[in-house]
Amino acid sequence: MSDELRQTLINLQQRGQDAARSLQAVRAQLNARERDKKLTTLTLREIEQLPRDPNQANCYRAVGRMFVQESRNNVENTLRAKMKEATDEVSILEKKAKYLDGEITTAQNSIRDILQEQAASS
Repeated sequence: MSDELRQTLINLQQRGQDAARSLQAVRAQLNARERDKKLTTLTLREIEQLPRDPNQANCYRAVGRMFVQESRNNVENTLRAKMKEATDEVSILEKKAKYLDGEITTAQNSIRDILQEQAASS
């Protein structure tokens, strides 16, 4: 096996490993965003069940180590914005995961093709 071919194989293998590492990180981020989205959905669902009268139901928002009273509308709007942001991030991360999965497959196929050509020529 020539040095040039060996170097090409090493580069392809490195590219595949880098993509696999990145894919693992993206999947971890994706799981975290999905968890945030579920938590936000559940919280919003519970807040929507509260009475609309501000004198009957108090809503609070966490700020650091304390809670600040806010109107129900502000809390709902904040949660909806957070849910939309999480949905957008999930969409982006899914596209990134699909791309990285393709990169891994491409690197593996390239390595396989090179090795098959090398075996056929030997």
